[in-house]
Amino acid sequence: MEKIIKKENYGAKFKTSPYFFIISRIVVYFFIAIIIFPLLYTLSLSLRSPDTVYSARFFLIPEEFSFENYVIAFTYNFHGVTFPRMFLNSAIVVTASVSLIIILSIFSAFSFSHLKFPLKETLFNVMIASVAMPAQVLIIPLFYILLYFGILNTYQAVIFAYAGFLIPIGVLILRMFFEQTPKEISEAAIADGASDLQLLMKILLPLAKPAIATCVILLFLDTWNEFVYAMIYLQNPELHTVPVALAKIGTSRYYISIGAYSAAIMITIIPVLAIFAIFQRWFIAGMTVGALKH
Repeated sequence: MEKIIKKENYGAKFKTSPYFFIISRIVVYFFIAIIIFPLLYTLSLSLRSPDTVYSARFFLIPEEFSFENYVIAFTYNFHGVTFPRMFLNSAIVVTASVSLIIILSIFSAFSFSHLKFPLKETLFNVMIASVAMPAQVLIIPLFYILLYFGILNTYQAVIFAYAGFLIPIGVLILRMFFEQTPKEISEAAIADGASDLQLLMKILLPLAKPAIATCVILLFLDTWNEFVYAMIYLQNPELHTVPVALAKIGTSRYYISIGAYSAAIMITIIPVLAIFAIFQRWFIAGMTVGALKH
């Protein structure tokens, strides 16, 4: 008779057969390997010397380790613009975009969760429904709007574009968190004479670290890897962000070795790993907001 394994996770009981346990782990590890292998192969290419870039032991271990490719990537010059400059452009755009989105999302989410005003739910539903609209649909109208205001080919062009499309995501996550906060806390603060702003800044925000961390990580990934808007609205090479720079370097008529190109890719991954390492302790908690009721 098939043995049944019972285990308890977060108050929920599951019954799992040993066969299902083994097969599910095999499937999970298989897909993890598929996801990780391209990253490991790119890392391997970046650590190979120019003479041995196309040879390796067991396909991944370089025959000769070298950091020369990273030096080439940092000193590479594309139309007078170096890779560190492109990296700085991305850092400026992403920092400004995420900061603006988080600030606006906090106040919007608080308004939708704690304040009463006409058509509140209708406005919220329209905002969330806008997420389903493909960003490519608004490329041309937004181009003429930015041109009219004279901010095309400036950092503000992509910062405002990113904010307009990603604020609904921040509002959705933060509103869910604010609504899960026990009402007794808010009622006690109001009874003590706290204003709406004091309730938000001194009571809710300190409790919202998991939700904010979730927003920061998701928004950072979206803005750091965004390509289409950055390519169209930042046509000046001196303003190119990392995704645009990598695409143009990889398809340009100027030769760059596959090892140096792989090194440039690995450099662009560092900020993503750093952000996740900083916020990961709150990220998991933030992703489970609303999943359980106490």
